[in-house]
Amino acid sequence: MVARKTVKAQKKDRLVEAAAEAESKPREQPTSQPASKSRGKSTVLIAAIGALPACLTAVLGYLQGSKSTDAAKAEAELSAKNITLQFSENPNFKRLSYPNYGLSLFAPVSWTMEDSPARLAGGEFNLVQRYEDTKGAVGMNFRLRPVQPNYINDPASQVKNQLDVLEKISAVQVGDVSISGMTGKLFDYETPTGARKMRIKLYWVRLVPDVQLQIICAEYTDSKGATEFWRDVDQVLSSIVIAQDSWQVRYKNGFAK
Repeated sequence: MVARKTVKAQKKDRLVEAAAEAESKPREQPTSQPASKSRGKSTVLIAAIGALPACLTAVLGYLQGSKSTDAAKAEAELSAKNITLQFSENPNFKRLSYPNYGLSLFAPVSWTMEDSPARLAGGEFNLVQRYEDTKGAVGMNFRLRPVQPNYINDPASQVKNQLDVLEKISAVQVGDVSISGMTGKLFDYETPTGARKMRIKLYWVRLVPDVQLQIICAEYTDSKGATEFWRDVDQVLSSIVIAQDSWQVRYKNGFAK
């Protein structure tokens, strides 16, 4: 979203496989079967094939229903926890809720919300303060990221690995943070974007052992509105509510071993 999408660039690998086989000897003739048995097997096969769409529809319907139920429970928890926030009385901020994320927050009404994927299915979303003439954007990006298996029980190594990567770009400050009562990490650094530089604040919050909430905030270092932007970012972050109970239930029901 930010820094011309360089912060969150993704790589897609395409694999194409082809196979060809030549026959060097004559085929063996299949043993013939009585016509009645052949017709019987065909009837069974056709019946089985016809039943597949119905089975798939039932399975997909069950999964969708389960997901909808999880989202409804998350929304109920978010609403219950949200009533104590002072942002509900601030006319310059509006509430945004993402039940599939198990997350809600308040964002400035003047910002642009790029959040259709998150509302429909749980994809990443952007809160954009402004778009630059250089086709870049200033704002916040939210993602749910998987945690590598080797880091699930070793978050310190995960932080060290990220620090090693970022230090190849610039000096990095790392600190502890708390978002919605959950502990996390903040990586604060600068990165070049052509003739200008952006200040990046990268937040990590482990929601469950296998899933991590990642928030990227970015603003140009030479921007006259940088102070206002970072003030708004702090307010957005402090308004975040995470449906922790719903996350734990989803994890135990679907992924916990």
